[in-house]
Amino acid sequence: MSNEIPRLRLSVLGMVAVALFAALFARLYDLQVVGASDFQVQAEANRVREVLVPAPRGRIFDRNGKVIVDNRIDVVVAVDRSGFNQLEEEKGTELLTRLAGELVKVGKQIDAEGLRTRINNQKFSRYAPVPVAQGVPEELKIYLEEHAAEYPSVIVQRTAVRHYPYGPLAANVVGYTAKINEDELAVAEESGTPKPYSLNDDIGRTGVERAYEQDLRGTPGKREIEVDADGDPVRVISETLPKPGSDLTLTLDIDIQAVAQQRLEQGLEAARQRPPRPGNAPNQGQRGAVVVEDPNNGQVLAMASYPTYDVSRFVDGIDNAEWAYLQDPANEYPLNNWAMQGLWASGSTFKLFVGYAALKSGLMSADTVFFDRGGYQIPGCTGAKCFRSNAGSSAYGAIRIDEALTVSSDAYFYNVGAQFYLQQERFGGEEAMQQYIRDFGIGEETGIPLTEEVAGRLPTPQWRREYCAQQDCDPDWHAGDNVNLAVGQGDMVLTPLQLANGYATFANGGTRYQPQIAASIDPPGDDTAPTLVAPVVAGRVDLPPEIRQPLLDGLANVPISGTAVSAFNGFDLEAFPIAGKTGTAQVQDKADSAVFSAFGPVNAPRYQVTVLMEESGFGGSNAAPVARALFDVLSGAVPKPPAPLGGVGAAVGALPTVGGAYD
Repeated sequence: MSNEIPRLRLSVLGMVAVALFAALFARLYDLQVVGASDFQVQAEANRVREVLVPAPRGRIFDRNGKVIVDNRIDVVVAVDRSGFNQLEEEKGTELLTRLAGELVKVGKQIDAEGLRTRINNQKFSRYAPVPVAQGVPEELKIYLEEHAAEYPSVIVQRTAVRHYPYGPLAANVVGYTAKINEDELAVAEESGTPKPYSLNDDIGRTGVERAYEQDLRGTPGKREIEVDADGDPVRVISETLPKPGSDLTLTLDIDIQAVAQQRLEQGLEAARQRPPRPGNAPNQGQRGAVVVEDPNNGQVLAMASYPTYDVSRFVDGIDNAEWAYLQDPANEYPLNNWAMQGLWASGSTFKLFVGYAALKSGLMSADTVFFDRGGYQIPGCTGAKCFRSNAGSSAYGAIRIDEALTVSSDAYFYNVGAQFYLQQERFGGEEAMQQYIRDFGIGEETGIPLTEEVAGRLPTPQWRREYCAQQDCDPDWHAGDNVNLAVGQGDMVLTPLQLANGYATFANGGTRYQPQIAASIDPPGDDTAPTLVAPVVAGRVDLPPEIRQPLLDGLANVPISGTAVSAFNGFDLEAFPIAGKTGTAQVQDKADSAVFSAFGPVNAPRYQVTVLMEESGFGGSNAAPVARALFDVLSGAVPKPPAPLGGVGAAVGALPTVGGAYD
């Protein structure tokens, strides 16, 4: 009995041992045989790191093949993070101090601590050198290479960066690039783009650079790097070369763009120097825009915005002081493209659209005569604000709609607005006038393929009710609101691009095109043809001859005998007839905004020019001369000057001196 108990215990222990070894062998079999392939993949992943190699962005050309944005090869000083981290702390500090001293000598203001902060910045890949200075001179490159032993882990390499041959010219259209941030990277990863990003990559932030990011961005190369157990690089296993981005040809004519920018800045300065008329606030305009559009397809030939900025300042990373300047309201936000982001009342340029509404609805006919006594009394209204005077209190007597456009009779259009209100049930309800104006795209985005365009506002009774439900104001729409709207005042606001596109629609006979900024996209390589960007029709306006002709006659006489006659004095209107309209938009407690929108030649329009200058006085005296200077070049009367390299340059000649224009 005593011998059986130890034997039983040994048997139990043996069975337990066999079970344990069986489980162990089963697990080993699972790991080494069944799961071998999976673990091999994991081990390989731990051993190999994939690094993206940046690709050059595509170039940007104007319509005539002139390079607006290019890539130049810059010398970049970088630090190999893994090698630097292996240095003793004292030696690492000495290295950074020496390197900072050499960088300061070539104009790079950075110290040893700044270099260390940049090296430790986690936005840079662990497996690629960290750039610490860009655009250093060739002499420093040679020096660092000759003294490589004194600068361990310091690498001097060349990289492609954006180059702007024309300096700040067209900056608000082209836009700028910057290093991608974490939010943008997350969006890019979610979108599954075939051109992946890493945190050190450039991305288009504004303008064309942003709108056509996926075309301009190149396809990154890939470098597979073997690392050791600590994650430090050992060798390069394989490498795929990067592929450049597509070249982009814009519809812009950089020479016309230069003239537009020059003349806009010159016009604003001239307006500020001109003494105000009695009772008017001083002209203090600091913002404005010019748009030149082809009415036949919506292509934008020029889009000038003021103030502007030097886009090249973003190439090496803009510093905090410069960024603060660009964001300071006192500097009028130079980064904004005021041609499509600025909102102003249009003044009398709006009368074209109101005239169309009057004729199209049947409220007026081309032969309807209105007697202009110098002002208009709003029916059923009492009080001082119920009588509205013409500009300068001028009385024009018996006039038709074409004559009312030529002389810019406010009284005529005050009456149109009032009659639409009083007879709204007859002509389509409370939006009797607005329904026709909306056909020209007023109050909505034009659809230009650039980001951050604003829509403007075409006010309606419904808009007023919704607005005043949130604000302390009268929610009712009155006859006076229609009267104000009929002359481009009141609560209506639009962008210069929106106004230009409305006039271009009228000029071509009623086809409203989406404004285009890109003409073609050319992928890299010789085996792929460029993709042409086709015109896009956004809407149509019914303009039969009996409606269009009287409106066209009125506009065509504006530079001949109307409010723009002084601005076009000496211009050959027989060889190149122009039709347009001046506008003076009133702003409370500020100087008026000057507006002019025109197209030519009248019978076969090729160019539409719109000028809007904030707080610059009468449109005929200030905006029309800027447009005239552009038409001098567009018509061929003045040779087209080449855009100056490196900057906007000085305007050629002075703007015409204009006086006596009340609108």
